[in-house]
Amino acid sequence: MASEFLSERTEEKSGTREVPPLFLNVHPDHHILDMCAAPGSKTFQLLEMIHQSKEPGLLPGALVMANDLNVQRCDLLIHNTKRMCTANLIVTNHEAQNFPNCSLAKDYSEAYKDNCKSQRLEFDRVLCDVPCSGDGTIRKGHDMWRKWNSGMGNQLHLLQVNIAMRGIALLKVGGRMVYSTCSMNPVENEAVIAELLRRNGNSVELLDVSSELPELVRRPGLSTWKVQDRGSWFQTHDDVPHDRKNVVLPSMFPSSNITEESHAVCGYVEINTDNRGSFSRNCDIEETSNINHDMDGVSTDPTSNLDCTSNVVNSKFPLHRCMRIVPHDQNSGAFFIAVLHKLSPLNGSQIQGTKVQHTLGKGRIKQLHKEPEPETRPCETILTCQQNNVLEVDDAELLGRRQNLSADNQTSKDKNSTEVEMVFNDVKSGREESGDIMKLQKQSRWKGVDPVLFFKDELVIKSIKSFFGIKESFPLEGYLVTRSTDNARRMYYISKSVKEIVELNEEVGEQLKIASLGVKMFERHRSKDGCSCAYRLSYEGLSLLLPYISTRILYASPLDFHRLLQYRTINFAHFVDSRFGEEAASMMPGCCVVVLLEGHENADSILKDPTTIAIVCWRGKGTMNVMVSPPDRTDLLERMAYRFGIKASAEEDEKLMDLTREDGNIMRI
Repeated sequence: MASEFLSERTEEKSGTREVPPLFLNVHPDHHILDMCAAPGSKTFQLLEMIHQSKEPGLLPGALVMANDLNVQRCDLLIHNTKRMCTANLIVTNHEAQNFPNCSLAKDYSEAYKDNCKSQRLEFDRVLCDVPCSGDGTIRKGHDMWRKWNSGMGNQLHLLQVNIAMRGIALLKVGGRMVYSTCSMNPVENEAVIAELLRRNGNSVELLDVSSELPELVRRPGLSTWKVQDRGSWFQTHDDVPHDRKNVVLPSMFPSSNITEESHAVCGYVEINTDNRGSFSRNCDIEETSNINHDMDGVSTDPTSNLDCTSNVVNSKFPLHRCMRIVPHDQNSGAFFIAVLHKLSPLNGSQIQGTKVQHTLGKGRIKQLHKEPEPETRPCETILTCQQNNVLEVDDAELLGRRQNLSADNQTSKDKNSTEVEMVFNDVKSGREESGDIMKLQKQSRWKGVDPVLFFKDELVIKSIKSFFGIKESFPLEGYLVTRSTDNARRMYYISKSVKEIVELNEEVGEQLKIASLGVKMFERHRSKDGCSCAYRLSYEGLSLLLPYISTRILYASPLDFHRLLQYRTINFAHFVDSRFGEEAASMMPGCCVVVLLEGHENADSILKDPTTIAIVCWRGKGTMNVMVSPPDRTDLLERMAYRFGIKASAEEDEKLMDLTREDGNIMRI
């Protein structure tokens, strides 16, 4: 379909594919979390991976959850990924270091057998492409030096550690997490990985992926480095002045004898976003940039011991397994990659750390110390586990648990950050039809965000299936959601894996702030042409639904298909193929699908071909109207010009436009 062509165009614009997702080793049934996803190039690549591995004619069992803190960047993420036309995507809006800790139970009976201790929402793969100083992007962002300063890595270090720690906590045992930056600063790279290994002990290992992607030119990670602060360079944390120890943290250094001091840092870290800071080329910088390492991470440069300080401290961790990609090795940008493998569950002492909340506009990061958080929590949804009797919940206990649940969802104390409002209904006792299982009925919502509601109007669904001849093998019931509470203007189709997450989110009080999900499948139309179906197809979901539609389909020649895209509205009598015009005129008014018929192909097999090009149209009173957005029409026209060399002349263009104006019967999208 058109999504494949758009994918090719995306790769052409970006120049090369993103490298970090390639080390995730994605499988067809994996749940993948992209913690800092915007603008969406890596998310798009992950979606391509899960769809390439699916069985023909079926939705993949995998899903991608793409998260970003900034609302505007979430909008950009949605825009860049919707061209994939996938039902296996959820876009969320959270601080990555405070990503919600949801619990997952496939059914209530399993939860009750485990004494209400349900399984947490975890991911098979986590992509942790954290915010960084970005000095590796200088080749494509020439104004980077205007914003960059040597202290940016120190300012972002603890935030990067917290995001990576949260990613490890959300990772399944046996899962893989890729940590990456577009920076060459070891404080943002090797120091973060060393701190992760230090905190998690034997629960996490740093993988050696030197045999993967052998054509990628890479360099090993550093085992020793220095930290700069206000023009001074420090080899260990003991060398840092006392008044700067809360800014230059122990975890920034390669020293292996770090104590619990690195986990108990409180106070404020000042950020000077307006000042560039000092940049001096002394012997420390030359040593850091020119030092050579062998595969064991030990310096082989005979001059490396000629240091400006007395002792050179090496990290005890195998940081040479990290990867550094530098621009001049293969004509690319610079970035850092580390692949982590989770061996066993984390315990409370391993998860302890400092949570970070930052406001760059105010030039300050506030560090908040938090008590150790266990990875596996008891049932936080307060399900009433009584099968035969009604369980009464104490109001005080209920209020306390609700406050704890709300505290877990608090994203920031900054007045500019999104406010979270949790509204819960009173406890209602009763029995469900599926058994004598009682649960707490509750309602919650995110301020300013429409809820995700399952569309349950069976009459409307039946009318849609009947109008378009949708086969029973394509399930609609239970897989359509809407964001409208009163009148569903748009319906989105979601995969089975996404459906389980949405159901879970309802049970835990909508802890996930969902900005977008699934693919738009149906829209309520405004035509008064007497259409028997209140909804029309959406072009975004056509590629998914086309193999299962049996009615309302027209097959157009390349020339007529091109004219439809070119002029958007054409009278039945103005088609080059008179038979196509007659078939369109004989069809009942309403939404229809026009398929590009190349040569003498079989009409039945062409619908199942994933490379088939089709568009959504509206059969009006006397015209056929294309219901495709201008950007999508432009892309399809470019594709047809490349494949068939079709291009309308200026005289024909003006003539057809005059005829269209005379008809005056244009359907508004």
